[in-house]
Amino acid sequence: MRHHYFRITNCDGGTIEHLAEIADMESAWTETTKVFGDLARGCGLKENAEWRIELLGPGKQPLYRIRLLAETCEAAASACRTADKGEPY
Repeated sequence: MRHHYFRITNCDGGTIEHLAEIADMESAWTETTKVFGDLARGCGLKENAEWRIELLGPGKQPLYRIRLLAETCEAAASACRTADKGEPY
């Protein structure tokens, strides 16, 4: 198994890296989504904050990134409408 790293950036902007041994790219995606789900439940996301996890390869190059973004659209309604243009929902 090859060494990979999870880089986790919390809602307050703090970052940690955690070593992980992952066999292949399919396992890498599965493990990234599992870790993200486990950690996101307890991250305490605040308004206008971002929380993310990245899976880095052995050379610490980004392979996957999952972000959770909380936006308060009432305070910046025009900014949210601008950002929402072209969204598929």
